[in-house]
Parts: sequence; C-alpha cells; structure tokens
Amino acid sequence: MSEPAASSPGIDPLAVIRSRSYIAALVLAAVLGVPISIIAYGFLASVTAIQQFVFVGLPDLVLGGPAPAWWPVPWLMLCGLLTASTIRYLPGTGGHSPASGFTTGGGPPRGRELVGIVLAALTTLSLGAVLGPEGPLIAIGGGLGALAVHLVKKDAPPMALTIMASAGSFAAISTLLGSPVLGAFLIMEAAGIGGMTLSLVALPGLLASGVGALVFVGLDGWTGLGSFSLALPAVPPAVPPTLATLGWAVVMGAVGALLGWSIRRVALSLRPVVHRNRVLVTTAFGLLIGLTAMAYQAVSGLSFTQVLFSGQDALPELVGNAADYSLPVLVLLILCKTLVYGLSLSAFRGGPVFPSMFIGAALGIAASGLPGMNLAAGLGMGMGAMCAAMLRLPLTSTLLATLLLGADGVAVTPQVVVAVAVAFVIINVLPVPGATSSGTPDDVGGAPSQGRPRPDPAHGIPRADRSPGQDRRIAWLFIIGSSLFALGVVPPYAEAVGPHLCGLTFFVGSLFFTCAAYLQYRAAVDALPAGGTTPHRSFWVWAPRNPVWLAGALQLAGTLWFNWSTANALLVNLSAALTEQRVWRPDALGSVAFLVSSAVALRYARRSVAAVRPRSRTWTISVINVTGSVAFGISAVAAFVVPSSGDVLNAELSGLGTLVGALCFLAGAILMLSPESTDASVPAARGTHP
Repeated sequence: MSEPAASSPGIDPLAVIRSRSYIAALVLAAVLGVPISIIAYGFLASVTAIQQFVFVGLPDLVLGGPAPAWWPVPWLMLCGLLTASTIRYLPGTGGHSPASGFTTGGGPPRGRELVGIVLAALTTLSLGAVLGPEGPLIAIGGGLGALAVHLVKKDAPPMALTIMASAGSFAAISTLLGSPVLGAFLIMEAAGIGGMTLSLVALPGLLASGVGALVFVGLDGWTGLGSFSLALPAVPPAVPPTLATLGWAVVMGAVGALLGWSIRRVALSLRPVVHRNRVLVTTAFGLLIGLTAMAYQAVSGLSFTQVLFSGQDALPELVGNAADYSLPVLVLLILCKTLVYGLSLSAFRGGPVFPSMFIGAALGIAASGLPGMNLAAGLGMGMGAMCAAMLRLPLTSTLLATLLLGADGVAVTPQVVVAVAVAFVIINVLPVPGATSSGTPDDVGGAPSQGRPRPDPAHGIPRADRSPGQDRRIAWLFIIGSSLFALGVVPPYAEAVGPHLCGLTFFVGSLFFTCAAYLQYRAAVDALPAGGTTPHRSFWVWAPRNPVWLAGALQLAGTLWFNWSTANALLVNLSAALTEQRVWRPDALGSVAFLVSSAVALRYARRSVAAVRPRSRTWTISVINVTGSVAFGISAVAAFVVPSSGDVLNAELSGLGTLVGALCFLAGAILMLSPESTDASVPAARGTHP
C-alpha cells in the first residue's frame, strides 16, 4: 500500500486550515466517506462470501459433508496462479508487496491500477493465503480519494491529493480494526505524519472514518452480512500486573521479535525466487501452503481454516476456546501459521496485521501456563510483541493489543507496553532481513558470472558466484531441515509428541531441504554457459555432463522424494504394501539420489581444490555430507517393510542412521555459514522488484 507524502515544502498548515478550500475539503471528505465505505464493505462481503462457498458450501454440495484435509490444496494452487497472473499482467503489480510492511511514499495508486489491486487482494484473501485485508483497503481507499480529486479538479495541488487520499484510506478501514480511531492511528503512524500536518490530514480523515463507520453499521443492519470488525466476544478476566508478569513481558517481547524477524527473513529471502518465475513459484507456494494446512488438520484433528486466511475470523474462536488447546497443538499451530505467513508475504498481496495478531494470540495462550502468568496478560503481550515486530509501529501495536481486550486491556497495559518496547528495540537491533553484506536488499537479483564456478561449501557444488547472503540462506535452510530430522528421531521427543507430530516434524524438515536444494539447483543452472542463448533463464535444462548441474539436480530430486515419503507417512492405516510403495520406496530413492549427488560433488571438490588446498573447508564439508548420505542410505535399508509381517527390518538402526545423517548435514551447513574467502566479486544488481 502507499500513502502520499505527508506535506509539501512552503505550505503553512495553519493558513490552509483557515481557508475556504479546506472547509470544502472537509465536506468532500464526508461525502466521499459514503461511497468508499460502501465499496470497502462490498469488498469484505465478497471475500467472506467466496470463502464460505469454496470452503464450506462447495464441499457439502460435492462431497456431502465438511471439507476433507486435502480440500485446500487445489484452491491454494489456484490462488497462487490467479494472484501471480494479476500481478504480472495487470497494471500496478497488484499493489505493494506486504513483505516490506506498510510502505509509504510514492503517491496513491492510479485509477487503472485499482483493478489489479482489487483482483490480487480478492484472490489472495478469498482462496486461503495468510494475509489481511487492511493493506489493500488502504490502497483502494487512497486511490479512490485521489481519483475523486482528479475528477473534480485535474490540476489539484499535492496537498489536496494528500488530504483526500488519506481520507479515503481512513474511510475504507473505518471499522475493520474495531475502532475508526485505531484505523486512523495506524495510517498516520505508518505515514509518519506529525505536527500541524497531522491536523490537516487527520480532520478530514477522521470525518470520513466516522461517516464510514456509520455506513458499515447501516449496511450490516440492512444486509445482515456482518460488520467485519475485529472483536473478541469472550475476553478472559484480567489480573493486576505483578513483577512476574512484567518479567515475562520481557521474554515475550524477545520471542515475538525473533519470531517476527524470522517470518520477514523467510519472506524477503524467497522474493528473489518469486521474481525468477512469478506464476510458477507463486503457484508452488500456494501448494506448500495448502499442504501445510492439510498436515495440520491431519495431525491435530482441528480445521485447516485455523492455518489459512488472515486469522480475523478464527481469532475469537481461538481465544474463546483457549483452554481446549494443548501445548503441542498450539506449538504446531504457531509453526504452521508462521510458515504459511512467510510464504504468503513473499508472493501474495494483502496486509500483515491480522496474521501477526493471530500468531501473537496463540503465543500468549501457550505462555499463559507459565508460573505467574495469566491468559489476559499473555494475549496482550503476545499480540503486542508480534505486531511491533512485523509492523514496526510501537504505538499502534500497543493500541491494537489493549483495545481488543476491552475493559481488561487497561489492566494489562503495563505488560503490553513492556513487551512492545522490548520487541521494537530488538527488531531494530537485529540485522535487516534480506540485506546482504554489501547492503543490497535480497530482492535484488545478480547477474551470473561468466567465469568458472567456485566450489560450493554447502555440498561441494560450485557456488555459481552466489552472494554471501545467498550462501547463508541455503545454509540456514539446511540447518533447520537437518535439526528437524535429528529432532524427530530423538526418543524423548517422539514419545512426548506422539507419532503424528513426529511425522510432521520429518515432513516440515524435508520442505526446508527442498527449498535449500532448489536454490542450489538454480545457482547451478545460472552458471551454465549461455552458448548464444539464455538457458540459465529456464528451469528445465539438461546438462548431465556438467558435474555442477548433475549434483544439484540429483540433490533436488532426492529432496522431492523425501517430501513424498514423509507426506505419505502422515497417513494412517496404510497397509504393508502401500507403506512399502508410498513411504519406503521414495525414501530409498531419495537416499540413493543424495548419495550419488554427494559422490559427484566430492569428486568435483577434490579436482577443484586438491592442487591448491587439499584439506580446505570445501573438501571437509563434502566429506561430511558424503558421510551423511551414506548414513541416510543405511537408514533407508534398515527401514524396509517386511511384506510377510509388515514390520520394519531394523527400527533402531533406521533411527540411528537418520540421526547420524541429519547431524552430518547439520555440521556441513554450520560450516557453510563462514565460507572460505575467494577473489570473485559479488554479482551486480539488476534492480528491484515489486
């Protein structure tokens, strides 16, 4: 979303307020508040109607019952396809990317760009991506306000555009956050408006917002479609603050900051991948979001709708039934929602507020059982910390958390303030997600080098002149995936969470392996010689004589087989034959692919570095990864399902092999975080992307 500049040089705000034109602007703002609020209400009603039809009405019509766990998968793929097509082929790129938060400056969207913003947001919000409606509504309201000024007076001054665009944004979200004042506060803090300019913009905006709130209430009573306001019907009773809760507020602020930083890190790190092929990658991200929601329902027995959508409608149910959620289910919900939130931020269109509040509420419920904690304080601190981390707006974050709790919000305000302050300080101390060592944002692509590729510390595969930031991303993806694989075979963990959550741990770990392998494969493709064409632009290339491409392709194929194997392992009541076919075979094929890939990489690393430094870090990592691949292979052999009995050949050896293999890949990835210095230059920037 974008807001116009707050003020123009040389303008006296006091003189403007006293002028007749400003009085006319107030009248125009009140008038515009009516149609803009009607349009915003219709947009929200359309989103809700499509959601209800696709995920409630259609399954009952087609299947004769509630939606099964797999139901969101095709719809999320369609969501990615339609959203990406809108961004790519319609003017305006569907608005600003939500990965950057609330973006100000650059003026409101033009009239021809509004169609793309509406369609991109409609498909994103209706079909299950995890973003909120506030971002598109602010952009739509601002664009309509500016359009109205142009229609009335084509040569209107910039200040008039600023005032009316802000008034349109105020009206569009007049009751979305539960209070027109809160929505107005969000816009003003995001735009950095202050001083007398604040009065210039706030008066027409608040007037339009008040009119819009009346329109929303009237349309709700007339149509019965709903108020679409964020509210908690059941609020837990608050307890006066204590030293214990203030101490936990510091912890909650730190946890919220780290979690928010990780989400933005995922989103900004994936944006360069999205820009390579927006339609294909966004559709693939939709598939991952759908699979994650499916896995959540299969494991927890709860609806996949808790993982999907903005969380605005699911938040009251989550808080109202907080006592019914066990700690493992809450942790699973937070992990799934965090993953799909990061994926949605990277490629879809919407706002970041509501998913942040939902994750913060789940975090607060999970922490409410700590000594000295209570549910009301946990909710307020969790939502405030997550909003501060994702929005970087401390005052708005405090108001969001306290006003949502109603009268009890006053009692928890001290804890919320501490949590927000800690989260805001930490998120500004941490390195900016997506920034490389040269200060270039991660959404900036790099031109491939024409020289010989360097050995890759991650797998002995040539680095293809990747930047240090790309190496770190790949290393962290391998670290997370390896850690999850190692965690899944630790007996105390497996006994504590049960077989379903343990299987989900392996499945999520395999997804991180696939993401890392894909980035390495893309680097290998980009490093191929052009030969008069541009083969590095294509995904499907065939270069088996190139050891770099061969190792990367085999590794990627192995991770995909692991995805299939671990996903099928989540299914229950599989026969011995189906278990052998759907779980053991792809696991064995993936292990073979990893082993061959590691061998190719080791041979290439030996040839590349033996003459210079036989015991270099690249060689060490390659040896470690070959050892890990051998361990995975032993695990696959030991996991063979005996047809006659349906039992695993040797469960203990299989678990030990998985643990050793995961630890080897973890060690190799950790070593990759500090790669050896080279003389090659960092690739030049190609420009930024929306």
